Amino acid sequence: MAEQKKRTLSRKKKEQLHDAVFKTFFSDVTIVKNYLVHYTPKAIHEGIDFAGLRKSDTTFISGRFGVSFSDVVYETRLANGAIARLLFLFEHKSYVPSQPIHLQLLDYLLQIWEDDVKNRRPFSFIIPVVVYHGKQAWKQKSFSDYFRGLPKDWEAFIPNFKYLLTDLREMQQEDIQEKKDSEHLRNLFLALKFSGDKETALKNLKKILTFGGAFKEDDRERILFQTLTLYMIKVLKMPQTEIKSLSNELPEPENSWVGAIPEIFGEEWKKAGLREGRKLGRALGREEGREEGREEGREEALRLLTIKIIQKFPDWSDAEVAEFVGVTTDDVQQLRAKISKKE
Repeated sequence: MAEQKKRTLSRKKKEQLHDAVFKTFFSDVTIVKNYLVHYTPKAIHEGIDFAGLRKSDTTFISGRFGVSFSDVVYETRLANGAIARLLFLFEHKSYVPSQPIHLQLLDYLLQIWEDDVKNRRPFSFIIPVVVYHGKQAWKQKSFSDYFRGLPKDWEAFIPNFKYLLTDLREMQQEDIQEKKDSEHLRNLFLALKFSGDKETALKNLKKILTFGGAFKEDDRERILFQTLTLYMIKVLKMPQTEIKSLSNELPEPENSWVGAIPEIFGEEWKKAGLREGRKLGRALGREEGREEGREEGREEALRLLTIKIIQKFPDWSDAEVAEFVGVTTDDVQQLRAKISKKE
């Protein structure tokens, strides 16, 4: 029983990591534009007014059909000038749901339409999008396929609707890499695709963490890059030796930015560092001050990254920030309070 509970907690932790990195990237409007251009049918993306595309301020949460959340919703209008509220609902999955995905999506659709009624606006036109990268095969079915033995004429009473599926499990690595003008979406999709296969992921880690010619030294790039790097470190359970070896292989400025990520992210690293620190302290007393200085530097780097995540994603809960960065909820609450005072 204890072993099963441990496996369940480990699975949930991985799901939280997947959700966090997906949410980070898909909260960026440029990433979403690139997705819509490269991963949706021509008839869909040619009908979008990209100039007006923006992230919706409304959050929709669903827990009725499995523990899940989704607030990655974008709104725009039609490219032909027609007045229509077009919403794209992005849902990420790292596993095949035990219940039809239509139930969860329908829950979101109803919440959005209820919000339309509340705000006295016409019903939004919604295109649900599912991005999947789990191990099992995803069989895309219509909702009516789950109702067995019904006469054909009865299917008209079932709320059938379609959703766009991007199945990274079935997508070839070359197909992802060849979309060079998709910017950092390519890096994210490679990371998600290989997240369940450490050997393959390590072989492709340089490709995953090299942003290339489009790489700019600004806060947006730094958040995306450090979030993706942190995701790979945690989901692959990488020891210090592997990440240091990776850092040496990366070009600039990626190399320097990996070095700026504190070596305290993993609990295993933290314990190993403490053991090593005690060992060195006993052997060389004079190193104690240096070790304290290094520890303070790591804590400061961790604090700064936590602040960046809070500012970049103010709608994340304290628990989500703490889980993703690797700090306590008390740390997050204290930093959030300090940020609020300054504002």
